[in-house]
Amino acid sequence: MSFKNLKNFFPAAVLISLGALVLGGCASDPNKIGVTNPNQPGPAAGRAVGGAVGGVVGNTAGFVAGVGEGAAAVTGNVFNTRTHVVRQWQYVTTSDGRTIQVPVDIVVDENGVPLKSAPAPKAKEAEHESLSGKAKEK
Repeated sequence: MSFKNLKNFFPAAVLISLGALVLGGCASDPNKIGVTNPNQPGPAAGRAVGGAVGGVVGNTAGFVAGVGEGAAAVTGNVFNTRTHVVRQWQYVTTSDGRTIQVPVDIVVDENGVPLKSAPAPKAKEAEHESLSGKAKEK
C-alpha cells in the first residue's frame, strides 16, 4: 500500500470508527434512553459487576499508592538532616581570677531538641608498667 492510498484511507477509517462508536449505543448515563434497556438482566448485571470491579480495583490502587507514599515518607525521615547549631555562652572563671565568656555549641534538630552525641570513649588503664627508660629484668 503506497502513501497515496494510505492518505485516502485514513480519513475514511476515522469516520467509520466514529460512526461505529455513535451507533454502538454506549450510554454512560442510565437516565438516558440508549440502545440497551437498563432493566433487562444483562445490562443490570453488567452495571453491578462493573461497579463491584471498579470498587475493588480502585481500593487496590489506593492501597498501593498509600503504601508507596508511606514508605517514601518513612524513608525520607531516616535521612532527615535538618539540624542547626544553637550557641550558648557560659561564664567561666580562669585560674588567674578573670571571668570570661566561653561559647558552647549545641546541635539541635528541627524542633529545637538537642541531639545527644555518642559518649566519648573512656581511656583504658595501662595494663603494663612504664619502663621509664630502663628495661626491667624479670
